[in-house]
Amino acid sequence: MTTYLKKSIIGLSLIAGICGAVSCKKVLDLEPHDSTFTGAYFTNGEDANTAIAGAYALLRSTLLNNYSYFTYGDAPTGEFAITDAFYSPIPSGQFTGLNVSSGFWNWQSNYQFMQQVNLIINKVPQIDISKFTNKDDKLQIIGEAYFLRAYMYFYMSRIWGDVPLKLAPDLDLSTAQNIPRSPAATVLAQSLADLRIAEADLKFGYADVSQTAVRANKGSALALQAHIKAWMGDYAGCDSAANAVITQGGYSLVDSANYSKIFIGKSTEGIFEINIDYSQSEGYEATPGYGGYVPTLSYPFLANKSILEWPLNSTYYNRLYVDTNDIRIRKFFYQPTSGAGQTIKYSNVTYADGSAKNDPRLSNNIIIFRLADIMLLRAEALNKLGRDGDALPLLNAIRTRANTAAYQGTGTALGTAILEERLRELFYEGQSYYDLVRTKQLTNYNQNFPTTQFLNGSPKGGWLWPVDPGMFKDDFTLTQTPYWQGKL
Repeated sequence: MTTYLKKSIIGLSLIAGICGAVSCKKVLDLEPHDSTFTGAYFTNGEDANTAIAGAYALLRSTLLNNYSYFTYGDAPTGEFAITDAFYSPIPSGQFTGLNVSSGFWNWQSNYQFMQQVNLIINKVPQIDISKFTNKDDKLQIIGEAYFLRAYMYFYMSRIWGDVPLKLAPDLDLSTAQNIPRSPAATVLAQSLADLRIAEADLKFGYADVSQTAVRANKGSALALQAHIKAWMGDYAGCDSAANAVITQGGYSLVDSANYSKIFIGKSTEGIFEINIDYSQSEGYEATPGYGGYVPTLSYPFLANKSILEWPLNSTYYNRLYVDTNDIRIRKFFYQPTSGAGQTIKYSNVTYADGSAKNDPRLSNNIIIFRLADIMLLRAEALNKLGRDGDALPLLNAIRTRANTAAYQGTGTALGTAILEERLRELFYEGQSYYDLVRTKQLTNYNQNFPTTQFLNGSPKGGWLWPVDPGMFKDDFTLTQTPYWQGKL
């Protein structure tokens, strides 16, 4: 990490603005604290709860910055015919250039988040149990912190591959050290080690229903484990973790009539989500006009907004949504064959200025993991393990909800059907790019992504993002992502 990044991390302020500590309302009333507080700050359960709330707030900020969660997870797939000059090169594999923001190459906010989580992991175990409401409260916070660290390292490794593996907080700028990038395999192994601790500390379900999905629990940890195992090609491990989520987590599919409730958040299907709720002062600004935070929406979903920066790619859409009986066509899209189709999963809009409708706020959670995702991921694993008979019911449960016919194939054809069901069901949920990379099908579905760039060997592949050259100035341990060496 560079010197300016270390300074930014150590000088970080907590913003306890997301559901995390006790109830959402109480969290919003907590005072921010500077993250350099160590023993003097971490003295009781309230401090620990405020700290974990700050971690969730930082995660929210990181995923929303530059629209990055969807830029990394959806834009490169070709789902959208992007017109915004700052994003339009990305579906063609152009992750560099004058128009692509260097913010996408910079992991500064990710390590600000990591500093906060490492502080919790370092300091909360030292707080006497008598300072907490109960033992479970302390274990919950520690488990959440390990889950959040595991998630962020998995998230970063899918973007950049090798990343610096920092497992302790910087408490003193004078002793902070630059850390070289660790191999992706080492990073993922650390995530799995963290998840073993998280799984032991966390429980299924929620004592406070207002925390449903927006705070991690055992189901969240197992869902992340299933994704990491699938990414690593360990399909037996993926099957085991996904099966535990499905059979023990208490989750259930939302019926098709209420599909939209999934994306408002906290549904029976939600496993882990980022809270975005205007009623809790957590609305997502959706400024009308060019450059709004919701590039997939325009009028009539956003009043006074006529420009659609991320219209639906009709070629991609027509390939996947061939069954006109598919309920998701009208639940997920608006005028999808018009050439200016809108993706309306996230269209729960409230206007802060009332009838003037010039200040829209979005109240849709970012869905990280949900039951349909884990069911299809397990179906993929079972197909890879040669257990097609067990995979088909999982696939067909999702198809039945969508009002499409049951699938009966096996083998490679079934694998393709499962992948395409994931691309349909999880459209614009930050999953599709990684699904296509993991299954080595990216250029089959996005023919604008250069084959040579994608197939240049997994560790050196151009599907990974470069790192910001500005970070090299004071950090001689840092190396560029191999494919992008000499290209920036």
